[in-house]
Amino acid sequence: MHMDDVSVDELSHSWDAIRADYDDAYNDEYDQAALDCAARLAADPGGESAYIWTFGLLLMAPYVAWGSDDAVAPRLMAALKATDDALRDRPCEHEGHPDGHPYEEHEDEYDEYLAEQLRGLADESLEWEEDFPREAWRCPRNVAGLARIAMDVVEPGSATDIPPRLPVGAEDIIDTLSSLLHGYPKPYTDVHEEISYRADTLRYADPGTRPGHLLVAMALSWYVAHMEQGGQLADGLVKALEETLPHYAAASCAHAAHPLPYTTGPDVAGLGITLTTPGGRALYERDRREGRDAPLDVLLCPVGLAGFARESLLTLRVG
Repeated sequence: MHMDDVSVDELSHSWDAIRADYDDAYNDEYDQAALDCAARLAADPGGESAYIWTFGLLLMAPYVAWGSDDAVAPRLMAALKATDDALRDRPCEHEGHPDGHPYEEHEDEYDEYLAEQLRGLADESLEWEEDFPREAWRCPRNVAGLARIAMDVVEPGSATDIPPRLPVGAEDIIDTLSSLLHGYPKPYTDVHEEISYRADTLRYADPGTRPGHLLVAMALSWYVAHMEQGGQLADGLVKALEETLPHYAAASCAHAAHPLPYTTGPDVAGLGITLTTPGGRALYERDRREGRDAPLDVLLCPVGLAGFARESLLTLRVG
């Protein structure tokens, strides 16, 4: 299929390149590609080709979320919302699939296959080995679901009825902290700067993100306590933890205990970053192991959080 002499094949490859290079902030070429795609979708949000432009915006959404020009995101959000409004309540015209629609299973790990799937949808001569038939992918309700996913990528929390996911860049933060806490920081990581930044982040955290940042500080406390010449870093973490405790001073609960699901620094730091966002908290609650992992209300209990802060302070002072 060609769109004004530019084939879906060409478009899909260019959009996928932007997805893979999402952290190239304020790229004029990427901005224009996103704006062009949004304009195409906005021109006919309920049309037969809406799925093409929705795929395109979902592929480019990580870049837009990370660092596009300020004028880009509102245009994308408007086009995606128009598509959701136009398509989400349309009757399904494809044969029913026992597992529902593809968007209901579409998590961030599957984004890398979107461009290939789009090529298969636009050209039926290509081999198709997906679990869902083409008709299910092109179903108006599925396109609306993909539009909501793209909205949530651009502005986390802006859409409902979609699989939860971490915000753009969160996995990179988790990976950076994991490498640091394993004792093998990535080449570009300034260990002192990273730890100081995490301490400051806890100091200025809002109530919703504070528990997650506290767990990150806890994991870093275990690490810093065993660092040679870690005194300055310990001071920064101590200050952040001391300023955190008053937020939980009046807390009370009826829980018997407040166990963490992990005992190693990298895992606790990763859990902390996950819990700083609504999408991450939804992921934790969805995936936690019944009987083994604490429910979210126990994990985020102020009494338990105060205990984690005191434990971290003791670790740093003894260390």
